[in-house]
Amino acid sequence: MHIKSHLSHIRESFVFLRRFTTHPGQIGSVTPSSRFLTRAMLERVDWSNANFVAELGAGTGVFTREIVKLAKPDAKILVFEIDPALQKLIKQEHSGHNGVKLFSDAQELEKIMKGESISKFDVVISSLPFTVLPHKMSVKILDGVRKCLKPNGHFIAYQYSSIMKPRLQKRFKSIKTKFVLLNVPPAFVYDCSGKK
Repeated sequence: MHIKSHLSHIRESFVFLRRFTTHPGQIGSVTPSSRFLTRAMLERVDWSNANFVAELGAGTGVFTREIVKLAKPDAKILVFEIDPALQKLIKQEHSGHNGVKLFSDAQELEKIMKGESISKFDVVISSLPFTVLPHKMSVKILDGVRKCLKPNGHFIAYQYSSIMKPRLQKRFKSIKTKFVLLNVPPAFVYDCSGKK
């Protein structure tokens, strides 16, 4: 089982690298997130009270895999990934899990949330590379996230620089930051709550 898991990780890394070289504007890094970054992102969530979860920019599904393990069995998890090759990896792994639904465009978060009969999200996890996305797209996604969160909900995102912090401060009252050195490249984790 350990060998199978290791081979799967290598395969995912190759797919990720290939997609990065062909679509650098969609993929923000040359490698999937490390276990240290994964832990730093997901340890901030109260999974016992998270009924509705969204993940934006799932990539190879590194976070998705852990979210499924941590979430309640009846939690609804909406996963967004625009790249068809990466979507395929996620579908293969999570096709048997009824709570996981895969969508392509994170700009449609609010519309899809309503279509899924979800009032608001408890948490939105993001791996989107906001600094390389077109400005209008980035604004639309961030505004959509703000609208779709419960009053006590959390938006947790990582970025490779602090450029995004002022944009987050315009939308959220509280922003807790953690720097994760053990990732390639090192990353800032932003835990945003309290909508403005």
